[in-house]
Amino acid sequence: MLKRLKEKSNDEKIRNTMNKRISFIFGVIVFIFAVVVLRLGYLQIAQGSHYKQLIKNSENLTVNEAVPRGRILDRNGKVLVDNASKKAITYARGRKTSQTEVLKIAKDLSDLIKMNTDKITDRDKQDYWIQLHPNKARTLMQSEQALLDDGSISQDDYDEALYKKIGEKQTNTLSDKDLQVLAIYREMMSGSALDPQMIKNEDVTDEEYAAVSQKLSDLPGVNTTMDWDRKYPNGDTLRGIFGDVSTTEEGIPKELTEQYLAKGYSRNDRVGKSYLEYQYDDILKGKKKEMKYTTDKSGEVIDSKVINPGSRGDDLVLSIDIDLQKKTEEYLEKQISKLRSEGAKDMDNALIVVQNPNNGDILAMAGKQIDKNGDLTDYDIGTFTSQFAVGSSVKGGTLLAGYQNNAINVGDQMVDEPLKFAGGLTKRSYFNQDGRKTINDKEALMHSSNVYMFKTALKMAGSPYSANMTLPNDISEAGQKLRKGLNQVGLGIKTGIDLPNETNGQIEPLTDNPGNFLDLAIGQYDTYTPLQLAQYVSTIGNNGYRVQPHIGLEIRQATNKDTLGPVKEKVKGKVLNRVNNSGEQIKQIQDGFEMAFNEKPGTGYQSFNDTEVPSAGKTGTAEVFQNGESRVNSTYVGYAPIKDPKLAFSIVYTNQPVPEPWLNGGDLGRDVINYYFKERAEK
Repeated sequence: MLKRLKEKSNDEKIRNTMNKRISFIFGVIVFIFAVVVLRLGYLQIAQGSHYKQLIKNSENLTVNEAVPRGRILDRNGKVLVDNASKKAITYARGRKTSQTEVLKIAKDLSDLIKMNTDKITDRDKQDYWIQLHPNKARTLMQSEQALLDDGSISQDDYDEALYKKIGEKQTNTLSDKDLQVLAIYREMMSGSALDPQMIKNEDVTDEEYAAVSQKLSDLPGVNTTMDWDRKYPNGDTLRGIFGDVSTTEEGIPKELTEQYLAKGYSRNDRVGKSYLEYQYDDILKGKKKEMKYTTDKSGEVIDSKVINPGSRGDDLVLSIDIDLQKKTEEYLEKQISKLRSEGAKDMDNALIVVQNPNNGDILAMAGKQIDKNGDLTDYDIGTFTSQFAVGSSVKGGTLLAGYQNNAINVGDQMVDEPLKFAGGLTKRSYFNQDGRKTINDKEALMHSSNVYMFKTALKMAGSPYSANMTLPNDISEAGQKLRKGLNQVGLGIKTGIDLPNETNGQIEPLTDNPGNFLDLAIGQYDTYTPLQLAQYVSTIGNNGYRVQPHIGLEIRQATNKDTLGPVKEKVKGKVLNRVNNSGEQIKQIQDGFEMAFNEKPGTGYQSFNDTEVPSAGKTGTAEVFQNGESRVNSTYVGYAPIKDPKLAFSIVYTNQPVPEPWLNGGDLGRDVINYYFKERAEK
C-alpha cells in the first residue's frame, strides 16, 4: 500500500513539473507575441508617417533629355538640313542640393572651363554679391531689418530696398574669376532638380572637355555629353523656308508657350519657331531620352537607369528639287541684273514659284528683295507671305467667271475699242489705244485685251457697254460673282500650303465703286501672292482642278544611320475644288494661253515661242505707285508642255519703270522650262 502511494506521488510530481514547464513555455510565447504585436502597432501607428515619408523620399523620378532633330531632305534624298554634333557640359542638380553646394561645384568648374560672361545681368551680379557677402548685406539693411522684424514692412519691400542699396560700387568689386563662377552658377541654377541644364555648349575645347571628363567623380551632377546644332549643306538656299529652332537657353519662345505646353512639351525644350521647323515640329522633334532616377531621403540620387534611349526625329522629305532650286535662283539673279541694267533701278522684289500642276508638289520657290544699290536679300517666304497687284495675268480667271455667269459664251466676239463713260472716264487696251478691232475670247488673252474683260464684267453686272453710259452704282453682287470665279482658280483665297503665315492677299470691299470693279477684271484691284498665281495657272493647265500645294512630300522613319528609313506617311496635295466650267470653256482658255506664248502678236511670244517643250501662259502688267511715282509690276504665269503639263510657274517683278521701254522678264520662265526638260532630264 505504501509502495503504491509512493509511486503515485512520484507520478504527480512529474506531471506537476511538466505542467510548470509547459506553462512557462506558453508564457514565453505569449510574451513574445505580445512584444511583436506591440512593435507592429508602434511601427504602424507611431512611426507610420515616418516610413511613408521614407518611401516618398525614395520615389522614382523620370527626367527627359533632348535628342537631335530629324533631317530635312529634297525629293531626291539630298540632305538640306542636318545636325552638327558639338561638345557640351551639363549639370543636373539634386533635389536637396543646397546653393552652397552648387556654388562650390561652380567654383571647381571655373578652374576647368572658360565661360562667356556677356549674359550676366546686373541682377545676377547683385544676387551673387549678396551670396558672397551676407554680413555686409545685413549691415546695409540694419534699419530695414528692424522694420521687417516688427512687421512694418514686408519681405518684398525689404528685398526691393536691398537691391536699391547694392549698386555698381558693390558689384564692381566682383573679380573676373567671380564673374566666371557666376556665369557657371547661373546656368546650373536655371532649371529644376534632376533636369539636366546646359552649362556650356558653344566653343567647348578638347582640353576643357577632357579636363571636366577626368574630374566627373569630384563634380556631382556634372556630365560631359554631345549637343547639336542645325547645319545647312547648301548655305542660304531656302534658309528662310526652313525656319529656325530655339536655342537651349531660349527653350519654348514666349509667344508659342501655351501652344507647345498644351502638346506636352517642357519649357526648356528646343522647338521649331518658324516655317518648316515649326510646321513639322511634331515630326522633327524626336523622342527624348528618358532617365529614371531613384533618390534617398536626403534627395541624393542612389540609382539611375535608362528606361527609353530615345531617338532622333523622323526625316522630312520635301517636294523641292534642290538642283532645280539652285538653278532657279541662279536664273533669277541673272534676270534681276539684266533688268536693272535696262533701267529697272527701283525694282525691289523678284519672286518665282515652280510646281507640278497635277499634284501640287512645290519644286522650287525663290525670292529676292533688292535695295537701291542692287544688293540682294533672300525673300523666299515672300512667295506666299506677300501680295501684289499682278495685272493681266488673271484674265483667264475673269473669262472663266464670265462663262460661269452666262455673260459670255465660248468664241464670243467683241470690239476692242476705247470705252467712254459718262463723266469723261475712258478705259482702253494697251495693245489697241485708239482703233476698233474685233476679237474673240482666245484672241483677247493673246493680245491681253482690257476692253474684252471690261465688257465681260459689265455684262456680269447686268449693264452691257454702250457709249457714254453711266456705270452701275451697286456692283456688290457682280463683284461677288467675279471674285467667286477668281477664287475657284485660287486667286484671292489661301492656297492651303503646309507653311504658316500664308496670306490670302488684300481683298477690299466692292459695293458702290464700279471703277474698281472693272479694275478687278484686269488684275488691278485685288492683290495676290506668287503662290496663288502658280495655283491659278496650274488649275487652268490641269483642266480645272484646284490642287492644294505642298512642300512636304514624305515622312521617313528615323534610323541610326544616314540612310533613309521606311516611309511612315506621304503628303499629298488634295483637290480643293473643280471650277464650275465645262471642258470646252477650259479648253478655250488653254488655247488663248497657247496663243499668248506661241503666236507672234502674243504678249509672251518673245520669251516663250521656242522653249524646249511647247509652253503656254499669260503675262501681266499692273500699274502701281512707289513713293508717289508711277511704276509697274510685271508678272508671268505658264505651264509646259501644253498637253499634259508637268511644270507650272509664276513670276512677279515689282516696281519696274513704266513702259516704254518694255522690260521683258519672261526669260526667267523660259530658262526654267529649258533646264527642267533638257539639262535636268539628261542628268
